[in-house]
Amino acid sequence: MIIKNYEIGELYSFLFNLILKGKESRMRTRFLKLLEEQLNLINLERQQLVSDYAEKDDHGEVLYNLEQVDGKDMEVPIFTEDAEKEIQKQILALLNEDFIIEETADKADMLQILQGIILNCDLEFTGKKATMFDRFCEIFEDIPLLK
Repeated sequence: MIIKNYEIGELYSFLFNLILKGKESRMRTRFLKLLEEQLNLINLERQQLVSDYAEKDDHGEVLYNLEQVDGKDMEVPIFTEDAEKEIQKQILALLNEDFIIEETADKADMLQILQGIILNCDLEFTGKKATMFDRFCEIFEDIPLLK
């Protein structure tokens, strides 16, 4: 099963908000743990990229500016123009990487149940959510172990 890193958060949110019970809920929770581990890894790697490219003080600490973002004061790392272009390129590459979930026998039950949940979902979607749902269906339709 292959999921792009940038799709993980949306898939996590979608599955998390479904009302499920019993075995479906348990299998969803197991799958969400896999997604959560990858999200944590992505965040760590993004923080490392910031640390690698941001301007630093005399002690090697990242320098920040206080800026208004969506009406909130946030610390934003300071980058040179070249470093900002490079980190954007690196983060884009990170988000476009494939997250591969091995389709092993020990995951077959979980993946089969999640496939059923997603492909048989009777919720209605429009706009961006409809596009994302279609992508989730594509991901779960393409599980060779379950064909």
